[in-house]
Amino acid sequence: MPTITGAEIEMAAAPSEAAPVENHYGVGAAPTRETTPPDLAVDVAAMQFAWIFTYPDEVVAGELHVPLGKDVLLNLNAQDVIHSFWVPQFRLKQDVIPGQATQLRFVATKAGTYPLVCAELCGGYHGAMRAEVIVQPEAEFEAWLAENRLASQPAVTETIAVNPAELTPADFLAPYAQTFGVDGGALASLDSQFSQK
Repeated sequence: MPTITGAEIEMAAAPSEAAPVENHYGVGAAPTRETTPPDLAVDVAAMQFAWIFTYPDEVVAGELHVPLGKDVLLNLNAQDVIHSFWVPQFRLKQDVIPGQATQLRFVATKAGTYPLVCAELCGGYHGAMRAEVIVQPEAEFEAWLAENRLASQPAVTETIAVNPAELTPADFLAPYAQTFGVDGGALASLDSQFSQK
């Protein structure tokens, strides 16, 4: 019986650089080479009892949106106890341990919405710790990201409306002066007449 050496096992397990990446890992996911940078990196925070996804430009969501056919890197961290990131249809499962940075990389190959569940007993509401992975064509993903980027902008802090009751009659009428052909001097005269009464 022939003997297989450790080196032969490593060579058989490692993908050839020339060989294309094939989808042998279930519906919706394929392995990637870690020597190239990902197309998208998402920070994933696991906490009792939710998954929080932070995209570039500080877009935060409660569901994982990924572009179809793009290399995605998830930076996973647990905020409290051990959790497990599990997408059954992708055959992806990764424990997320507090204080230990963990990464998971994949390429989604089929558009659709897939359940994401915590597969590690993490407390009383463990069964409700669910989210969705939404795989979209790249244009749809970019539109979703742009819409959420706009929604995450800081609030407007400058005045955009004025209470008319707080204006003097001249200030209140000033925007209409040009429309009605009244000059500023006439408005000031009217204002002084009304303020004397």
